[in-house]
Formats: sequence, C-alpha cells, structure tokens
Amino acid sequence: MPREVLGDVTKMAVRYCSTFDVSVFGQVEFQQLGFASLADYNNWIHGTLIYKAMDFVDNYCRHNFQDNTGTIYVDGRCRETVHVTSSGVVTRWPDAYPEFPIGLMPIPLMRVTGISIDGVAQTLTNFRSYNTHVAYRWGGAFNEGRQNVMITARFGYGTVPHDIQYVTAQLCSNMLADMVRRRMVVDLVTPIMEGGGDVGILFRSPKVLTENEKSIMNKYRYHAAEIT
Repeated sequence: MPREVLGDVTKMAVRYCSTFDVSVFGQVEFQQLGFASLADYNNWIHGTLIYKAMDFVDNYCRHNFQDNTGTIYVDGRCRETVHVTSSGVVTRWPDAYPEFPIGLMPIPLMRVTGISIDGVAQTLTNFRSYNTHVAYRWGGAFNEGRQNVMITARFGYGTVPHDIQYVTAQLCSNMLADMVRRRMVVDLVTPIMEGGGDVGILFRSPKVLTENEKSIMNKYRYHAAEIT
C-alpha cells in the first residue's frame, strides 16, 4: 500500500473509492469469480483492484489525485515563467512513495513553499504560482540552466474530486462485469495486476473504459508543455 512521508509524519495514500462504492455500481457475486467467500472478494477489491484502477486513472490523466509534497526541478529558460509540465522536469517524490511512475506530472500546484535558482534561495513574494507554472510577479527571468530551478511545493488535491471517485468505482465495477463476461477468473487477472504487467490492457477494454469514463477523465488530463 502506498505511503507518503511529510516531514516526520507518515500518511497512507487515499483511495479514490471504497469497496462499498464498487459494490453499489456492480452486481457481481463473489461466486461468479471463484472466490471462496465474500470477505475474500472484498479484500481483493480493496487491496488490489481499486489500487490498480487508481494507477490507470493517474496514468491516463498524467498526474495523481493525492495530496502530495515534493521537490520539482525545472529548466530555466531566461523567461519569467517556468512550467512544471514541460519536458525535462524531474520530480523528487517522498522516499516512501516508490509506486509513483516518473512520468506523472506534479500538478496542479496548490502551494509553493520554496524556490531556489542556481542554488540560491529566492523570496517567495516575488513569484506567483498557478496550476502548471510559476512566474515572476513583477518582472524578471529564470536563469538559463538544466534543472537549475528547484521548487518545493504541495501539489495534487486536498480531497479526491467526486467525479474521479465515481470514475474509479465505475472502472472497477466494469472490470468485474467484464471478467464475468469473458469468464476470466481472478487467478488469471491478479498476476497481471501484481506482477508488473500492462494493467492498461485490462482497463482499456471498451467494456471497461467507456466513453462516459473517458469524458470525465479528459477534463483532468494534462499534456506535457512543449517550451521552446
């Protein structure tokens, strides 16, 4: 289970939905998937299926929906703005959060707590922060350099948006129904989910990822900014 370290405080990653949410949307009985008991079925949904659905949502949107704290390294380009969605951005996630893929963007920015340029700490009141970028407030330019701008920030979401909670629960429910439809037992699916297989293959089935889920996630989807 993922964890986030904030100073000396360890915080459990927030699930985007609950086992109850999945059961509300789905009508699949535990016997249909070969589980010995309802408890085993719920434990699998709680401990495996929901987290993999969260991974899929994160990668589709290219950012997560947790309340994160991390350090972001951005290239200075002699401009008054740096974008944390630009190519070449490196995010140092907390050490206890190894599940985060490198490709996830550190957005939206919620609160910037520190900025340094070429190793020199800057006065925060000289800058404004937005969802995807930081800019000088009264004019100025970030010195040109490779990952020479360091931004310490809180980013993501204080609470998981309700429509993302809905999408995650619906993806899980659709997955369960698709497994029954295709007569896929859990013993065949779990190794893919837990063994480093391409989970996207499972969730991208048109019976699982419907146009409804896509339309909701597209509202949160970011693309890497091409800064020249």
